[in-house]
Amino acid sequence: MSATNRSAVRHVDDFYKTPAWVIRALLESEPLHGPILEPSCGDGAIISQLIDLGVCKADELLGVEIHPQRAESAAANRWGARVVCGNFLEGLDAWQHLEPRPCSIITNPPYRLAADFVRRSLEVVQPGGRVCMLLRLNFLGSSRKRLDVVQRGSGLSRVIVLAKRPSFTGGGTDACEYAWMVWIKGFTGDARISIYNEG
Repeated sequence: MSATNRSAVRHVDDFYKTPAWVIRALLESEPLHGPILEPSCGDGAIISQLIDLGVCKADELLGVEIHPQRAESAAANRWGARVVCGNFLEGLDAWQHLEPRPCSIITNPPYRLAADFVRRSLEVVQPGGRVCMLLRLNFLGSSRKRLDVVQRGSGLSRVIVLAKRPSFTGGGTDACEYAWMVWIKGFTGDARISIYNEG
């Protein structure tokens, strides 16, 4: 995911590794179940936490990564999860390797494509399944082009605001606030907001 002034040099494909504590913030706040799809898995930061924390077994987890070297790195992991190289947004049906369909989808998407990741994920996930995206908090109101994924009836059920700004580079934080946004396929109510304080 990218953010304003995160660094002078942009990473390829807006790749910014998700800190472990940020992943725990979601897992401590929201019940997730397998099968799980990670459609922008990078080098496997989220995959490793899902397995290490016992959220699901390796054979219930599938990662997708567009960048060949990162996909290879994630596929060579010690966790045993399946990882495929491809573009989740271009009709890649890698999720078909999971039976049944994913019950949960979790990722830190490229920010400029975040709304498309939400839309595609809501197509793929099981009815009643969760789609969890790590996003800038201003995703909720900065563009009419994504109103369909944030308004009432969109499935957005929860916003978990991170009280502490995460560092995605290990070299400090940027000027943005972040939150996990959780959609439940078929949910039609209002989203509720909570604050996560690390530790």
